[in-house]
Amino acid sequence: MQNFIRSIGFSMYKKKAEVKELLDRIQSENIASTKVVVTAEKERLWEIRKDLSPSLGICIHGYLENLGTYVREGYFPYIKNTPTSSTAKCAVEKHIDDINYSGMLEDNNLGTSLIFRLSNKFHYLDNIRSKIKSTDLFGFCIDGKILLPIHKTVAQMELSKQKLLNKNILLEAAKNGDEDAMDTLSADELILYTTLNARIQNEDLYSIVDTVFMPYGMETDMYSILGNILDVYEEKNSFTGEIIILLKIECNDMINIVAIKKEDLQGEPKVGRRFKGNIWVHGTIHME
Repeated sequence: MQNFIRSIGFSMYKKKAEVKELLDRIQSENIASTKVVVTAEKERLWEIRKDLSPSLGICIHGYLENLGTYVREGYFPYIKNTPTSSTAKCAVEKHIDDINYSGMLEDNNLGTSLIFRLSNKFHYLDNIRSKIKSTDLFGFCIDGKILLPIHKTVAQMELSKQKLLNKNILLEAAKNGDEDAMDTLSADELILYTTLNARIQNEDLYSIVDTVFMPYGMETDMYSILGNILDVYEEKNSFTGEIIILLKIECNDMINIVAIKKEDLQGEPKVGRRFKGNIWVHGTIHME
């Protein structure tokens, strides 16, 4: 957590004491904007959101004691106005050891379940009986690289989209118990594995693999991502003046926004190039 506030422009706050001083200041200056929600267990939770730029901000949260004392339990960065990443099935659960919530997204484009830190838990708690209709994903990175794109013809791009569509249809069928679909998926995986093993002997990995979205490390909401850059824009942290680069990235047919401090990004980001980095994934959910 402490490391990732660097990605929204707080790189000089490295020690816990320095971070505490920053949070104390933000909390005291914005106490009037505190939002409070009461959970089903009658616990009173509060949060303060401080915008740092048009898209970026930091959220401080905790719970209220009986005498109205604000107990701070944590903080996290957020990104506003993000595009829809997925309309697939999503479930939300509370953490066992704290008051945070995580979401789990079951999107066939990823080939695995994606776990993210829920950024708008108050919205979820206020509408807990409603169905989740869509999810916006965004992430924070402290060390990223820009890679050149893989050249593809229009025909190759259309073929890739068709293969992805066919795979999603097979995955849905396999989930419903279709044995023929399972066999087809297994055969396709074996062919892909054999092809990659042959090509990797003479080619660079990143000239073979176009995009990647896979778990990274021991944390459930950390992922290694390699995706195509669709848009690039810069914003300034109003507290520190540091410049943050926001990248709109397409990965496995999903759209994500990634924030990174300008000095932490190696290479020049341009539309059409690719971004590679390890990101802490957050998400906001929208209810019906």
